[in-house]
Amino acid sequence: MEHFWLAVAIGTGIAAVYVIMVDGIATGGQWLWFPGIALAMFFFRRFMRGRLEALRDREG
Repeated sequence: MEHFWLAVAIGTGIAAVYVIMVDGIATGGQWLWFPGIALAMFFFRRFMRGRLEALRDREG
């Protein structure tokens, strides 16, 4: 699932840069929310996976 969020972040980041180049920062700036949220989900999932693996190692 981490790779999905990373792919979404990259795809929406490219789209956001395109919209900013075409329409300007005033209109396209709001498109930066999408890759930001996707990156937040990527790092959250990565952090939680690390914590769960550490917990599993301590139990087993």
